[in-house]
Amino acid sequence: MRAPGCAVLVIGIDPGLSGAIGYLHEDGFAEAFDMPTMAYSKTGFVKNAVDVNALATELWAASEAHRLGAAPAVVYMERVNAMPGQGVGSMFSLGMSYWGAAGVVAALGLPLNLIAPAEWKRHFRLDSNKDAARGLASRMFPGVNLSRKKDHGRAEALLIAAYGRTKCTKNC
Repeated sequence: MRAPGCAVLVIGIDPGLSGAIGYLHEDGFAEAFDMPTMAYSKTGFVKNAVDVNALATELWAASEAHRLGAAPAVVYMERVNAMPGQGVGSMFSLGMSYWGAAGVVAALGLPLNLIAPAEWKRHFRLDSNKDAARGLASRMFPGVNLSRKKDHGRAEALLIAAYGRTKCTKNC
């Protein structure tokens, strides 16, 4: 029997525009999807943002079955910060993505745990090398295709979820 509060579904979110959502189900099944984005323009210059409606639909569908059971879904999301040398526009975009994702999770009533990048990367003995993260995630989750370079967001979302799973297991 599962202790109260233990999650059946652990969701990992890498919140950037090139980020992703990773799901780890209790049965070991893993899946990952790119962060949904949308283009917008008020001046003719097209920019991208997280599509919060699509993200809400995705997270709602993934967590709906768990909402009804005794064991809810839980979300672990990377707590991002501005980095030295980053431009004002990219910092603003990252902040919009981060708070958009956090707002969607809160609106859905899912428990949100913010994890510093250094924390989950240290757990897996990773540095900032995205190919190393992709390689590790490919080995841990061979059923998920992470063969493209741009799949680093999916890989990191899965690793964040895997880190979250260890935290959830220890707390239950």
